[in-house]
Amino acid sequence: MSDYNYLYDAEINVLGSIMLDKTLMDECVLSPESFSPEWDNGKIFEVLRYAYKKFSDQPDPFYLPLLAQHWGKKLEKIGGFSRITEIQRSVPRTNGMFRHYQQIVNDDHVQREMRTAAELIATGGSTLQDVKARMEELEEIQSRTSVKDGPMNLSDLLERHTSMIIKRSQHTGGVTGRKSCSTEYNNMSRGHQDGDFIVVGARPSVGKSAYLCNEAYASSEDGSTSFIISGEDGAFNMLERMIGSVGRVKISHMKSGQMTESDWERYSKAADLIGERKIFIDDSPSPTIEHIWRTVRRMIKHHSKMTLYIDYLQHLRSEKSFTSEREMYKYISYQLKQIARTFMIPVICLAAVGRSVDQRQDKRPMMSDIRDCGNIESDADIVIFLYRDDYYNADSPRKGLIDLVVAKGRNVGTGTITMVFDKPYQAFLNITEDMKQKRREKGLSA
Repeated sequence: MSDYNYLYDAEINVLGSIMLDKTLMDECVLSPESFSPEWDNGKIFEVLRYAYKKFSDQPDPFYLPLLAQHWGKKLEKIGGFSRITEIQRSVPRTNGMFRHYQQIVNDDHVQREMRTAAELIATGGSTLQDVKARMEELEEIQSRTSVKDGPMNLSDLLERHTSMIIKRSQHTGGVTGRKSCSTEYNNMSRGHQDGDFIVVGARPSVGKSAYLCNEAYASSEDGSTSFIISGEDGAFNMLERMIGSVGRVKISHMKSGQMTESDWERYSKAADLIGERKIFIDDSPSPTIEHIWRTVRRMIKHHSKMTLYIDYLQHLRSEKSFTSEREMYKYISYQLKQIARTFMIPVICLAAVGRSVDQRQDKRPMMSDIRDCGNIESDADIVIFLYRDDYYNADSPRKGLIDLVVAKGRNVGTGTITMVFDKPYQAFLNITEDMKQKRREKGLSA
């Protein structure tokens, strides 16, 4: 089979697979421009993509009468019903090869764009700098959407693995991933690693959202991007938490507007520091997992080194229908893991722990407390629980301390890390010897 026919078959398989399984549209990284201009497959993809977005609540958004009602004339220009039916029949079932065919289409698109870029240089139609930037972007897209099909010989991986170790050795402090606000956790995990799905669970008001804001600020220190999906709180509230922790400005002062001159000075410094970093937030209420897929796909085009933060799991929904909430969360947690692996970014998702923990004598959360949240126990690479003794006992000698209980740690291990939680400022602080001494002087445990 010629390369010409091979590409055509790949495009048809992509279109047909999507029509058979609409959820594949969420995994699809292609655009209409990805398809060869030799045929009209890109226009067909455009119709399917729009139909999926507009009729995602329908059992079959690609139902022919539905397509005819909205795109009858456009369909006629690209072959009409017979063309759509031909594509559907050419792929009798999804065979797990969607990503393989998608990769063929994407690779051809990248190669076409690179040839065009080279021609522009030769004819003087564009500057070398512009073309170089475009080619780097295309190479990044190609590597990001690369599909690994079938067994791999370890000998083929050795060179890449050696380069990976050399790259890791260049990181200061041994942190090879995104930096955490906890020095001890950085030592334990080497930072939040690409491809990891990390769940952080706690009871309400323990400090989950504050932890997320502290983490998002810390992980953006090296120039990488922090992207927050907040279904729990609005953007301004999240920003106030970050300003409070970074600038040491009391949240209550910002809420009341009763700011002292010193508050304004610290506020200004915090605003400058936060403004210099690449931190984004989407506070759409009750975001769907499909919305997250689409948004991350757009973001990753411009911010390849990114960490995704989600506040929080129980606020997420899906555009699909499920027989129970448990089934929906099972689907959502699996999709979050796939987002982490597909885009090779850390995904850190908060989760509310059920109230059953309050009935136990030992109120530290454990893995069984999040079983109602789908398959988090198996999907997550790392599970961290936040625990504050003063949440239950106001006179606790551990007042002001918060434990990060690493209950599951693939490639990390388990253990407990203790930090200071300065609640008025929503700040998570590493414990210093000076802090320990001051706590002892106050009769508190250190």
